[in-house]
Amino acid sequence: MSSGMVIAIAIPVLVVLAAVVGFTSLRRRDAQGLGHLSRETRKRDAGTMAAPPVSDEARELERSVALARVSTEVAVPEPTTPEVWTPPDPEEIGVTRRQFLNRASITLMTMGLSTFGAANIAFLWPRPTAGFGSKVKIGTISSVNEVISSPSPAANFSYFSEAQTYLQPYPMDAATQQAAEVVYSGSVLQGIKMGYVALWQKCPHLGCKVPSCSTSQWFECPCHGSQYNRVGEKKAGPAPRGMDRFPVIIDGDKVIIDTGSPSQGPPIGTDTTGQGLEGPHCA
Repeated sequence: MSSGMVIAIAIPVLVVLAAVVGFTSLRRRDAQGLGHLSRETRKRDAGTMAAPPVSDEARELERSVALARVSTEVAVPEPTTPEVWTPPDPEEIGVTRRQFLNRASITLMTMGLSTFGAANIAFLWPRPTAGFGSKVKIGTISSVNEVISSPSPAANFSYFSEAQTYLQPYPMDAATQQAAEVVYSGSVLQGIKMGYVALWQKCPHLGCKVPSCSTSQWFECPCHGSQYNRVGEKKAGPAPRGMDRFPVIIDGDKVIIDTGSPSQGPPIGTDTTGQGLEGPHCA
């Protein structure tokens, strides 16, 4: 490294060090002088602090002036008529934050209790004992069989409007009954054992009413083309399952459909009867 470069670096370093030393000495001097008086100031203050002696006459005059300032009379305030208190106007005051929170809490609590009470009442309210949504008596066994065998609206199909249901005959041969036992259960299977299956009129796709087709002997939905065999098992179309169904109850010679206890139709691919297409489609 050349000497010129060393000098160029040393000069700024020395300047910085000199500035630091000077600044430090100034701060030290200020700290030492903080709170101390100079010699001239102390001498001047010592001269002014020596007060001349006070004479007895001056003290007596000061005492008389002080006594003159003290008055023996007590100031009695003048009687005033008290003002009548007037309650503030609520419209001018408005609603405070606490009042708002209290009212909001009470309102929410009232709404919650009302909703809870309404739900309990709806749950405990007696269900209808007649009509759709309850157990519907559709006739005797003989009258139901006559409707099933009637060619109107189509042979092998029977529709009961009061129950919104197709009551269909279910084959009683051993093979079909065994196939049904694999797929169905509960009250639906009990009806199948007695030779009946109750199908809800609504298509499980989007809820259209599904009519029967006399030529194909299937149920065919006119809305989107879903097709089902005579016992409501899906054969084609966009429906997610077979037709939903209700329990069938035989009470003596009476046939009753429990429309208040629906169950979902069988899954896609179910074919317990083996019924194929028997003619052209209607839809």
